[in-house]
Amino acid sequence: MSKIPFADQILPVDYLLSVRTNIQAGKPVSGDDLLHMIEQCMRQALPESARSIVRLALIPAVKTRGRPIKFGAALDLALETVDRRYPALLRHEQRKKDRLLKTGKGVSKSDYSPSLLAYDRLHRHMKDAFGPMTPEALRNMHSAWRKGYLHASGNQIDSEDFEAEIDSRFPTPQQRS
Repeated sequence: MSKIPFADQILPVDYLLSVRTNIQAGKPVSGDDLLHMIEQCMRQALPESARSIVRLALIPAVKTRGRPIKFGAALDLALETVDRRYPALLRHEQRKKDRLLKTGKGVSKSDYSPSLLAYDRLHRHMKDAFGPMTPEALRNMHSAWRKGYLHASGNQIDSEDFEAEIDSRFPTPQQRS
């Protein structure tokens, strides 16, 4: 049995596994990586015309699973449900607070307001629609949605010209002469 030095004991790179891993992780895959993967799978080199085309290819990064997007039609439907259920939950929480006050058990200052308790209950029941969010954030989002500020056209940023966007939002003050 021959002794191979440790430095020479390197396995060849598995380009197929590398490309799959990058795609699953949401990372872009270059054309060179694709070329190496194809040639490794075929166990022969591609013709030069095909190699030049594959080198130009790029598989862009894709969205991966994770924190859900908080804007769009799903959010509108969830906020519509919040808008329908909130008044009844607010009345329920207010009655609970009033009952505590009538029994003589004072409500401590550390207790939340009935409004925040209602939003907390809504959030617990609709955690899938809103994800990791505090009751205060849900209250602010619901308020903005009711007033029409959540999807307002003024909130859209034109990514083509950031300088013009900054100038429109923060105009230079006029100098007095």
